[in-house]
Amino acid sequence: MTIWNKSIVAMAILSVGTLAGATDVTLHLKGSQAMSRSTVEYQCDAAGVKMGLPAGPFSVEYLNGAGNSLAILPVNGDSLVFANVVSGSGARYAARQYIWWDAAGRSVSFSSDSMAGKMRSECHRIHSK
Repeated sequence: MTIWNKSIVAMAILSVGTLAGATDVTLHLKGSQAMSRSTVEYQCDAAGVKMGLPAGPFSVEYLNGAGNSLAILPVNGDSLVFANVVSGSGARYAARQYIWWDAAGRSVSFSSDSMAGKMRSECHRIHSK
């Protein structure tokens, strides 16, 4: 490996390490649509805990603007960003193997379809902020 190749590999490793430590995300949206932000507190059953949700009440942050909808959930101790996907009813969000589905105020579920199999948790709102 030449010194040039070693330098490129070293820069790539440094940049990945720098990105992995980042905790803030800035979204720049064009257009006149305002960004709305809300936080809702939930608690899920034991199946949710097995999939990585907190055992007690936890907050989910919702961001909506410029035709985009995101939900940020605490999964396995990390903040996981879920993007809104097409749904027959309610708001359905996906990230990795997980689905967070708020079925138009009737129910909220958290599910996983992974190599370990399919799991589903029922959740309920505690309150909105």
